[in-house]
Amino acid sequence: MMMQVPQVDPMPLPGPVWLLKTLLLTVFTLHLLAMNCTLGAGLTAGFNALRGRSKQHPFSRRLASELAGMMPIFVAFTVSLGVAALLFVQVLYGNLLYTSSILLGGVWLSVIALVIVGYYGYYYFSMRYEANPRRAAIVALIAFACFLTIAFIFVNNMTLMLTPARWFAMYKAHPNGWNLNLAENSLIPRYLHVIFGAFAVFSAVVVHLGTHKVKKDREYGLWLIRRAGAIFAILTGVQFFVGTWFLLALPRDVAMVFLRSPVGGAVFGFSLLFALAAMMLMLIAGFVKKPAPLAHSGLLATLITVVLMVVMRDMVRNAYLQPVFRVNELSARPQVSVIILFFIIFLGGLGTLAYMIALVARARPKPAAEKSLAGEAGSL
Repeated sequence: MMMQVPQVDPMPLPGPVWLLKTLLLTVFTLHLLAMNCTLGAGLTAGFNALRGRSKQHPFSRRLASELAGMMPIFVAFTVSLGVAALLFVQVLYGNLLYTSSILLGGVWLSVIALVIVGYYGYYYFSMRYEANPRRAAIVALIAFACFLTIAFIFVNNMTLMLTPARWFAMYKAHPNGWNLNLAENSLIPRYLHVIFGAFAVFSAVVVHLGTHKVKKDREYGLWLIRRAGAIFAILTGVQFFVGTWFLLALPRDVAMVFLRSPVGGAVFGFSLLFALAAMMLMLIAGFVKKPAPLAHSGLLATLITVVLMVVMRDMVRNAYLQPVFRVNELSARPQVSVIILFFIIFLGGLGTLAYMIALVARARPKPAAEKSLAGEAGSL
């Protein structure tokens, strides 16, 4: 039976498909990295804030204090880059995304409220942590739960847009729009793959933070590197099992894209190799005299793995849609002047963001916990 999907917008694309697809994958990768930091920082800060209430864990208190100022920034980057990624998805897959979004209806619209609550919660933690660590930690964990829910809703929408065969039955059963794509076999492993990956990537970021702290406070820096490195290795190991579950949950013809296609097989193989390399580098970094080179190499291997995973995600999407929709066949009428203007603004924006990050990194005040606990750290 032929599946019916909404017609493509009759207006031609403003640029070639390969360019729009490249921009989509680029901004989505940046969004994914920011999202990983948003999720990872919320759980890490909340847990360490509660743990740090005991005088036996001054380093936990110090880490929570340092993350407090970063958390709202992570959310701002996640939202801004997420909007950019959604705009490119809308341009290339609008007929599919709009339909799945309508079917999710109220669930999809609830993302707005969840973002507001989560964003406010991270700001509350940032401003109130020193005054009331316990209450701030609880608020941060509630905000973290909001972002976890948002991720689940997004996975529902991104999988539903790939399976037009379910649309009519879903609409017929629940025309009010309060739906979830729970019938999708790959939904749960895909969601877990995203979440565990987020925590792993943020652990790599904490290792990187430790390489800077070790210059002034070797004991605290090594605590960060060893602790975060171990968490990174454990989560990466878990990812191998979750990733296998995800692969087996995919339809056979979709999963075979990584076995039959030389490109798919190469991307899949290199992603495994870089993940293993990152795991080993992060583990070893905490036990050598100069951890920075190994930690930085591990972070680079992690970033390469993320890029390869994004490419694999796009290949899965193409394989799902192959019977009903081929993005490469969309008509295009490139608007050269608009494209040039876009790149000028885009590159200028990236440069501005890089400059802002540098200013924040240099101007961030020394955490109060770092000052008050300097004497306690030696007792560990």
